[in-house]
Amino acid sequence: MKQIIKYTLALSFAFTITSCAKLVDEVNPTHILDASNAFKTIENYEAGLNGAYAQLRSVNTYGRNQSVIPDMMSDNLSESPENLPQGTRGMVDWVYAADNGAVEGGWLGLYAVINATNVVINGIDALTTPANQKTANRIKGQALALRAWLHFDLLKWFANNYERNSNEAGVPIMTTVSSQNPNLRPSRATVKEVYDRIFADLNEALRLLGDVDRAINTAARRVNIDVTAVNAMLARISLYAGQDADAIRFATNVINALPLATRAQFPGIWRDDNAAEVAWAIRFNPGEGGPALEVYSPAGNDRASFDASPDMVALYDQTNDVRFNSYMASGFSTRAPRPANRFIPIKYLGKGNNRDGVVDFKVLRTGEMFLIRAEARQRSGDQTGALQDLNTLRAARIANFMPGTESGAALTQAIANERRRELFLEGHRWFDLKRTTRTINRQNCRPPATQCSLASNSNKWTWPIPTPELNANPNMTQNAGY
Repeated sequence: MKQIIKYTLALSFAFTITSCAKLVDEVNPTHILDASNAFKTIENYEAGLNGAYAQLRSVNTYGRNQSVIPDMMSDNLSESPENLPQGTRGMVDWVYAADNGAVEGGWLGLYAVINATNVVINGIDALTTPANQKTANRIKGQALALRAWLHFDLLKWFANNYERNSNEAGVPIMTTVSSQNPNLRPSRATVKEVYDRIFADLNEALRLLGDVDRAINTAARRVNIDVTAVNAMLARISLYAGQDADAIRFATNVINALPLATRAQFPGIWRDDNAAEVAWAIRFNPGEGGPALEVYSPAGNDRASFDASPDMVALYDQTNDVRFNSYMASGFSTRAPRPANRFIPIKYLGKGNNRDGVVDFKVLRTGEMFLIRAEARQRSGDQTGALQDLNTLRAARIANFMPGTESGAALTQAIANERRRELFLEGHRWFDLKRTTRTINRQNCRPPATQCSLASNSNKWTWPIPTPELNANPNMTQNAGY
């Protein structure tokens, strides 16, 4: 853990000076660097929270690793001849080892943001008074939810088992500020212990965010964590943990709060023209990259490093499904057209009419909540409810949709197929495969790709603990096969 401590402050500092200062509507968040920098006001802690949010735009977090790498590593995308050797090369071909830069960046990047949340969580109570209690609730509640969410992100990559009460190795739980514990070298908590911490933080966040001084988001942009976002977090995490009753309950809370987008609204979600059904998004600003630039970079070089895979394309009703033209385009280019048989991902083309790849990344949406509830109901034996949820989502996306009648194994597969359609390029496919079927067979697998299939028993489903972390912390253990 000494490696985490060493790098979290460095990453916080680097990101702060390059990105956070550009947020015109945020206080300078350099206070996230060290708890010893005496925070003198509640506003200082809000600046620290803003700094934590800002770090989510890093390529080590939602600028790449948590947003599009899960699709790049799966069967949703086909690597194109336009792709160049880059940091994700080993990820796409599943040849990463403990010294892989993207793996190390993913570990350190997430812990850096967790460290920033701990500065807020552990210090704000000292400045909380009856007069500013609701303000403190708003700030601390968001920090708690973010800390929980990022521990879950780490668990998805570095743990092999997602069962709620698993005693297999999870990840270290960080609840203190790195600079205050320079000699801390904790071992990996069990998966159960990580879940215990996650659910405790999220339940406390729900309590605090239910009593705040002002609205956290606007109808036009939902880039901060509020009660609805926490419910959405709890729905997804409960599904992974196998807590189906909780997944149904929390997903229902979001569905009741945020109706599905209409077909007229849906394309605008991906251009930031509206925030219909968005529970939480990561803000991206000009000059700070974008969530999918390593998939398709429309500005400048117009490089499409990946195409939608043939079986991905075939899943859609290309005439009636609003998602098809919102997510991909045949032969698309900002310069000379590409061959019509190449379907270019355009989901993150840019805000409005821009084509710079800079657009907010939608982390949690109501569409996912219908799929969570459908899957949890199906696993609980409620096939009628599961089919109703599936048909509701399909009818919202597909013009002239005739209600499906699937049951049993066919209904299970239909829900999985709909997750693939709905959540394309939103960071789900790798983990959906990992937690269910655990096999990949890529279509149209061609150079520069070198690996076309991944077996269910491969150790590559779980990332290795980075070498620098192992070297610095004698209590850290490696995952099997590395």
